[in-house]
Amino acid sequence: MSLLKLVQNNTKSAFFRCNEPKIFLISSRKLSIVPSIYDGEDPAPKFFSSGIQILLKRLTRPDFAKVFRKRNNSNISVLRTPKYKFVTDEELRMEKLKADKSADRLLQMPPVVKVHKPIDDVLSIDPALIGYDSAKYLFTDISFGVDNEHRTIIERDPDGTLRSCDHAERKRLNQGRKIREPLIFQDEEKFHSLLDRLQYEYVLDRACVQYEPDEPTYHKLTSITYQHIDLKSMYDLLRSTRHFGPLAFYLTWHKSVDNLMLELLQSADVREAVLLLALRQALHGDLSSGEESSALVSQILPTPVQLTKKEQLSEEDIQLDTKCIECVDKYINTNSAMKSQQGLALQGFREHYQQLVELSRGLKKAHGAA
Repeated sequence: MSLLKLVQNNTKSAFFRCNEPKIFLISSRKLSIVPSIYDGEDPAPKFFSSGIQILLKRLTRPDFAKVFRKRNNSNISVLRTPKYKFVTDEELRMEKLKADKSADRLLQMPPVVKVHKPIDDVLSIDPALIGYDSAKYLFTDISFGVDNEHRTIIERDPDGTLRSCDHAERKRLNQGRKIREPLIFQDEEKFHSLLDRLQYEYVLDRACVQYEPDEPTYHKLTSITYQHIDLKSMYDLLRSTRHFGPLAFYLTWHKSVDNLMLELLQSADVREAVLLLALRQALHGDLSSGEESSALVSQILPTPVQLTKKEQLSEEDIQLDTKCIECVDKYINTNSAMKSQQGLALQGFREHYQQLVELSRGLKKAHGAA
């Protein structure tokens, strides 16, 4: 059987590595993804730092048309009729502020924390209780105002051991949701089917509802979903949602940002590419262009979010974008694992951008002459 026929019969995607004389075949139906969870250094202090949060929110690229889109919601039987008002400039400004606050609430990112450690806290051992009963006895503090995370819950085992309950028992007693997991998380075939249908936001939303952010199952499901998105380069499906920040953080934490960097360059979002470099520098501090990217952040953040490509450029835009191009070029030459692809993408952006610069300056000159 020829190599081409083998590829056609067994997979839809073939990945070639130039530095190794091998072919890696990955089925597009069931991607062989190994989950990478946060079980080492705790990412929470960095994730919740103000600088990282600002970068993640900007990389989310908030688009009100997507943030406030119509969605199926079992709690709302009928769609609300939109209201149209005539307002003054001041009232319009206040309405925009309300919309910004509503968007911030809808884009609140799920927390990124370390996987919890098993609880193995033996309080006492009483041999006199051995054989008293075959069932476990659970005791919980029902004091008013105590949150579930800090509520005291202990168990007495049939062998007389009194211990603090592990996370599974605590969840069973504390949660007000169904104990039975959704079928999409029980059945691997259904889970992969949802990923193949690009239902990433639905999967991540359901995982947030069903699990706590420090549960191993939550980390496994989100890790597989993030890697599936990265392999398919379907980042746009999570942009302007609350899950894009954790996705960007996950890829940066595990030093797998090159595919996202390539997508940003191909879509001419060079400023976001610099913000991504600044994020990696803040997390790892291993970039030769780290100082330049961090310095450019203060110049990029005051500029409006680019939801569409600009047709005209100001001199300030040209100066800022030129610095961004130089910063990204330095990263490609020194740190990138996809030098050829990113280099070609950056070259294509440079050529298009140069034409836009000439057009913008020509129009300004013509208007000035007129």
